[in-house]
Amino acid sequence: MAYDAVASAQTVFSVEKISETEYIKAEKESLRYNIIPADTIANNDIVSMVLKESQAKFERLDSASQQEIYSFVDSEGFGFNKQRLIFLPELKLYGFVIPDTPFDDSVWWFDSESGEYICSAASPTAININGTYVSQTGHDCDWPLELRFFRRDGNVIYEFESYKNTQYNGETIFWQEEDSKLSPIFWHNDNMLYLKTYDHQLRGYVYLKIKVQQSIREIQENMMPNGAIRPNPKQ
Repeated sequence: MAYDAVASAQTVFSVEKISETEYIKAEKESLRYNIIPADTIANNDIVSMVLKESQAKFERLDSASQQEIYSFVDSEGFGFNKQRLIFLPELKLYGFVIPDTPFDDSVWWFDSESGEYICSAASPTAININGTYVSQTGHDCDWPLELRFFRRDGNVIYEFESYKNTQYNGETIFWQEEDSKLSPIFWHNDNMLYLKTYDHQLRGYVYLKIKVQQSIREIQENMMPNGAIRPNPKQ
């Protein structure tokens, strides 16, 4: 098995190539560790508040930004309705999805109990039960594996780390082969990410297990008064 460790100022990622058998075994247990957005969203006052504030935020954007967003989607399909909402009941979050580019989305996050706006962050790709989520950055071509990691802490969602490797293709985690029932990306435990990707060096598909070796709790407990450990939240 190939193995490498990637160190950064805050987190160490252990990246290991694993067998399909190990991947399948972990995927069978993934429902215990992953949050899936709700299939349906009820009509209520908070939802109405979130949609109204999302529309107001959009209208406060300059006209060029508004037109750019419209150009990324069918204008008739872009409305301020529940079709553009993500609801994560376990994390008490509503998210209004905004296309930033043809290949990438961001989310305006709102507290699902108060309707209060929290922040804007990248759109989640996989979310674990502890509130950490990962997002794959989109590109117009030749997508590298470029993961960004976010965490909710009270009324803040902040990006705490990123991982990039041009050896692997990041686009493949967005689609699932027709003859495969396996999820292309999922969490296992609170700090283990599994994904299937294309290896440009081997010219074939591989399965990766990425361990975030320093937990979020350790980051917070070791945070210096000047914020040297945990980066400033991105509002």
